[in-house]
Amino acid sequence: MKRLVLVALVAACSNSSMLESSQSDHVQPPKDAIAKTSENGPVKATVTVWPAKPNLGESIYLRLEVDAPAGISVDAPFQEAGDQRLGRFKVIGFVRDTHRKADGVQHQEQTYTLEAPASGKQRIPPLRLEMLDSRDAQKATGAQEILTEEVPLDIAPVSTAEIAKELKAAAGTLDVDVGGTPWLTIMLVASAAAIVLSGSLLLLRAARSRRSVAVKRSAYEDAIGKLRALETRGAPTTEQADAWFVELSAIVRSYLERRYDIRAPELTTEEFLQVASRAPELTLAHSTQLSQFLERCDRVKFAGYRPDSDESIATLAAARAFVEETRLRDEHMKEAA
Repeated sequence: MKRLVLVALVAACSNSSMLESSQSDHVQPPKDAIAKTSENGPVKATVTVWPAKPNLGESIYLRLEVDAPAGISVDAPFQEAGDQRLGRFKVIGFVRDTHRKADGVQHQEQTYTLEAPASGKQRIPPLRLEMLDSRDAQKATGAQEILTEEVPLDIAPVSTAEIAKELKAAAGTLDVDVGGTPWLTIMLVASAAAIVLSGSLLLLRAARSRRSVAVKRSAYEDAIGKLRALETRGAPTTEQADAWFVELSAIVRSYLERRYDIRAPELTTEEFLQVASRAPELTLAHSTQLSQFLERCDRVKFAGYRPDSDESIATLAAARAFVEETRLRDEHMKEAA
């Protein structure tokens, strides 16, 4: 029986350690932390990174703080850890906090714990945020984009002091025989636990598959609904073209991220296309269609191009055709089920 108690204690300690390591402590940045602020109208986004000169293997913290007045909603980058990445940095922890200040400004705060891929010169890429101003419905311009600044870091190798550091002495020794429980009993308990665990994993996998299908289906429905609403508003004027095309490209990017499980909010158009093209369900024709669509939007957003009404509506129609052609089909839903 003592053996069983010992096994249970070891398992409990292991699970507790894994839980603690999956959560980021709410630490405060030091005075030498790197801070960069980006603004778009009344919205201010500040990225703070510390330590400023980290060693390889040392936790790196990135805090994103967004201040927006009442009536303006801001969609921040992904809000969970898991297998996420910021450029080449792995996200190993995440915490967030949202509250409203006395003057009505909403303050969002997201802190990421990062793991550097290697020593040397690295960079934390920009984070892409979307803001929607609903304070005046008559002057609404649709979603706008806020891009934070890139943060370069020089990662130092693991310090020689840490390498040569003496290990702590053993806490003690275990008795060779810590109990008299027969090995057959232990094997039967272990086998039963393995069967229960296997069944739980299968149920969990099935539940995740169903959730994935629901997310992909809702991605199509949301995208089509937003495209119809944008079409109802009509083609943009010359002054509205930039915001109109930002909103149009945001609808398609959001659809792709949910449809193909792409987590890349901080990527540029070129990088986003490279990631999207890796999706096995996306054909070469679809990749070409997507590339042409995003290039049209970028010409308006970054090159100052102003299309006429017919070209704007045609671009919207191309976006809707792409969403219709790549939507999750019934046969794919059956396979996932």
